[in-house]
Amino acid sequence: MSDQRYVYTTHGTTAKSGTVGDLEAVVNEYAREGWRLHETLEENGTTIGLIFEREV
Repeated sequence: MSDQRYVYTTHGTTAKSGTVGDLEAVVNEYAREGWRLHETLEENGTTIGLIFEREV
């Protein structure tokens, strides 16, 4: 039996003209599927990715 309690997925963003799109819509879409925002990935002050988790 596995002790793993969570699975993870990522969502990459693309910075265009200093914006990264509608992150709120992305987070809400994942939340509807049962995912919870776990962490953001940043580079030079810009969000470049999101890490989501949900229980197994």
